[in-house]
Amino acid sequence: MLLKELDRFKYPLCKFIFLFYFLCFFGQPEKSSSKVAYLIIGVFALVSFIINQIAVFKGGETKLTDTFKKRVLIIFGSLFGVIVVYANYEMYVTQPMLQRILTIVLLFISSGAVFVNIFKFCSRVFSCFEIREEGKAGSALKWFLACFIILSSFYLLIFFLCSYPGQICSDSLNQIKQIIYGDYSNHHPVYQTWIIGFFFKIGMAITNDINDAVATYTVFQIFFMSAAFAYAIATMIEAGSRRLFAVAWLVWFMLTPGHLIFSFTLWKDSLYGAVVCIFTVALFRLIRNIGKRKLVNYIVLSVSAVGFNLLRSNGMPAFLLLLAVFAVFYFFSEHPEKKKILICCASALLLAIILKYPVLKAMNIPQADTVEMLSIPVQQVTRIAKERDDFTDRELEVIAQIAPIDRLREQYNPKIYDYARDVIRYEGNQTYISEHPLKCLGTWFTIVTRHPFIATKAWVDQTSGYWNPSAYYWMKWWDGVCSEEGLVLIVNNPAANDLFHTYVRQFTDENAILGLSYNVGLHVWVILFFVAYSIYQRRRDYLFALPVLCLVATLLIATLMHDEFRFGYAVYTCLPIIVFTCLGYKGVKGGKVRRVAIKAAGGNPLKKFFGPKENAPSAKPIPENADIDLIPDAGEEE
Repeated sequence: MLLKELDRFKYPLCKFIFLFYFLCFFGQPEKSSSKVAYLIIGVFALVSFIINQIAVFKGGETKLTDTFKKRVLIIFGSLFGVIVVYANYEMYVTQPMLQRILTIVLLFISSGAVFVNIFKFCSRVFSCFEIREEGKAGSALKWFLACFIILSSFYLLIFFLCSYPGQICSDSLNQIKQIIYGDYSNHHPVYQTWIIGFFFKIGMAITNDINDAVATYTVFQIFFMSAAFAYAIATMIEAGSRRLFAVAWLVWFMLTPGHLIFSFTLWKDSLYGAVVCIFTVALFRLIRNIGKRKLVNYIVLSVSAVGFNLLRSNGMPAFLLLLAVFAVFYFFSEHPEKKKILICCASALLLAIILKYPVLKAMNIPQADTVEMLSIPVQQVTRIAKERDDFTDRELEVIAQIAPIDRLREQYNPKIYDYARDVIRYEGNQTYISEHPLKCLGTWFTIVTRHPFIATKAWVDQTSGYWNPSAYYWMKWWDGVCSEEGLVLIVNNPAANDLFHTYVRQFTDENAILGLSYNVGLHVWVILFFVAYSIYQRRRDYLFALPVLCLVATLLIATLMHDEFRFGYAVYTCLPIIVFTCLGYKGVKGGKVRRVAIKAAGGNPLKKFFGPKENAPSAKPIPENADIDLIPDAGEEE
């Protein structure tokens, strides 16, 4: 009897040991890589484990036998384990070999256990509550107008009182100078520069003051972003979202400092984040058959797709990747709109290619530097030069044609590419790369394959902010404008300005927990978590996360900074619609099986929480392939 009891508890005990190891590993005070996010995740996992065990003890959960769901947990748990192992290599890389291997194995397994326990707990919570109700759509127009008025009024109030004519950094100053002097470049997307110029010239014609001219564009940007966010919230309402859920996202858009600051910051990323949000929402409306005006949805999808391609340098590569993934998925789908969606996206891509290359070439507008997109190869080669310096004569000859290797070593920063880039841009010859691409590629390949571990470290340090849940980020908040061309920051109400800055500082390094609101890697993992949940439920609603994930993928190939909030801003603008789609459409056709399970639990949230779960005998038997209808046809009841 005792042996049976011990056998019963051996697996929970092993899980507990791994979770405890995870907490202890990231609780080491002397290790600089220990970050608060991992500790929060570890504590959450431990609490989830305890609650899950209570559910098992009460008979509310039986062993998971669904092979597909097991694989989902294994794949995403392993992915999280790999992420944690790579992101925190500095914490064990100096250990002796055997200890290092043991640490890697334990960290990988414990990280997988963390993910699985949190996932099971959250799945149980999600099963207790519905965030949408079928057939209970609200008035989309009323919600759009209300959200638009609330958001734009609040953004305009902060803008006018605290930061007139808007936040202007060196990048946006460069665009303003292009508008003034007519010397255009596509280094910063010229189409966004022309949008600024359109409103800038209107402002100058009215007031003949450069600050008012810039403010004219800032007001447009505030209206545009407010409309994008209101469009997302109104679409959720039209799809049956509960009001409280929609209001929560409205408050999130309004009070999160990232959205608030970016509403009046003249970065291309502000406008781009809103465009990606509009594209994702339009895609959702078409696939889920939301609204009666399909033509309007197609127009919005097509126009936003063009903006997706043109308003950021990595937009077109990301869209190409997205289109390729869509083509594969829709090849296996019976959705009646799939051809039209693909045609719209392909047409938008073709138009964007024409506008970006032949049109700009005819206007003698240069493209961005070649070296701008080579951050990873340059950082890897420079890192190897610093740590090993065993290049062959042939390799040194090729590198010397591009930039002085000694200067690259001097300027190397493992997390910021700008310094090495500027060496090539101003002291080297980047045209050699475009003229001899195969020779440069071959040189990089031979160097990297000779030192794969160092190359991997260079890649991790350069990109980890976009996939590491506990990356550090400093919010780039200039609190002013670049004072050239007559531009000056105007604070119309010092008291409001002090209050605003006090509020913003609570979300920066003064508060380690609230500061996580700027952590791109953590939010990417939140999206991946909901993607895993969608797959786990055998739904294809994770498709709506693909536009953002494709953008993140391009950052892993070429990013200037290891963790730049503005580069990942689209993650934040699209998060609400991604969460809604992955959580709102959980059941099978008509929700029949789901309603049976809820009815069997008596409708009580606690009973539902601890009630029959996977393969529980009290639940109505469900055919193995009952919920495999991944994307319902247009007009089909969910």
